Amino acid sequence: MLGLLAGLPYPCRAMEALSSQLWILELKESHNRNVTYRPSLLNMPDLPSWLHYSYSPANRSGFVYGVPPEGLSEFQLEVIQRDKSTYNTSHRVYNVDVLEQPRKPYEVRFKVTNRNVEEMLVHRGWEKLMSVLTEDLWEESAADLNVTYLASATQKGDRLPARPDEREGVYIGYGSLAKFSSSLYRLEQEVKPLWSHHPCPLYFKKTSYERFFRNKHFAVDWCSFKFYDNSGDMIYGGHDDSRDHEEGHRSPVISALENEGRVYLRSREQITKRSYTLDVVHTILIPLVVMLVLLALLTLAMCCHRNNMDQQSSDFFDELFDDFPRIPATQDIQMVQYASIHRATEALRALKGREHSPHPSTATTTTQADTLPRSCTASPSSTLPRNSTLSRRFEDYATLTRPDPPPYQRNGATPTR
Repeated sequence: MLGLLAGLPYPCRAMEALSSQLWILELKESHNRNVTYRPSLLNMPDLPSWLHYSYSPANRSGFVYGVPPEGLSEFQLEVIQRDKSTYNTSHRVYNVDVLEQPRKPYEVRFKVTNRNVEEMLVHRGWEKLMSVLTEDLWEESAADLNVTYLASATQKGDRLPARPDEREGVYIGYGSLAKFSSSLYRLEQEVKPLWSHHPCPLYFKKTSYERFFRNKHFAVDWCSFKFYDNSGDMIYGGHDDSRDHEEGHRSPVISALENEGRVYLRSREQITKRSYTLDVVHTILIPLVVMLVLLALLTLAMCCHRNNMDQQSSDFFDELFDDFPRIPATQDIQMVQYASIHRATEALRALKGREHSPHPSTATTTTQADTLPRSCTASPSSTLPRNSTLSRRFEDYATLTRPDPPPYQRNGATPTR
């Protein structure tokens, strides 16, 4: 049933709807483009969970749509209209009588990815999709096929598309009294392996009946293509009830909104208890055992194996862990050799200090040459300083093998002893 709101001439209007069938109310102002609508139940802040509102900016019209549940006899819908240019407001009340209609026993639901819910409502776009079923896939349902479910993908808990120009997607369902055709069964066998995937993989091959939907410019998400047997409340393929299946994919926020703000939390007794023993073993005990084993191996390598190390490795570890480097054993031998050389040097210095005494007969007569100082160096051409330690040591070593000089002569005569 399509209701048209044109100008809102009356404060109250009576309408009819069928249970288990899509009901649509279009809200549109013909002479004013700056009008917004806010629908809700009468004396209520919002719409019920089965009723939704959508606005189409392209057509400047709003849509109130939903499928009345079984057992509902009537409801009152209040629409508040506001003019954004003049800030004038008005409201209308719709008294909707719900006629009882049994639920269709055979139903098929799927998702259309390249459409928004507004595009399906404008100009009754859902009828164009229905023609694909009645003409190509489910010809037996042409007499009584109708829309039994319509919701935006975001209302079902799907994410918004990454790009703003992409469509959100629409979930739609069609029901009939006729049994499923052989074409639908073949299509079900093709898409049955995809029921466990969420979201649907993009690399999946196109089905054999893809061309019928593409000819009408519809892209179907085959992971969501399922059959429902409402007579036995079972989904073909061994799944649970359709309502439970839908609740499983809904987020907690969506479920709370559809239940009019009521959030059902489980009690403490309903929460499954679990043991944390394995978690403690995996996170604490196993790393601790591995650390102890590695520490034992390191201790064995550093302490127990030192006796078999060579001298170079021992010196390396001593210098690595000690504050001062270890004195090598050869230094003691070097100190002993130095002490013996030092004693020989001191003896030579003592002998050097003694002067050669001349012959007694020549002691009273000396020449000018005898008064010249005698060189104390090893060589007359030595340029080393007299006080140099190196020159003194060289002189000590040189006098070890040098013979004594001959006695001095006076006037060419050799003195006799």
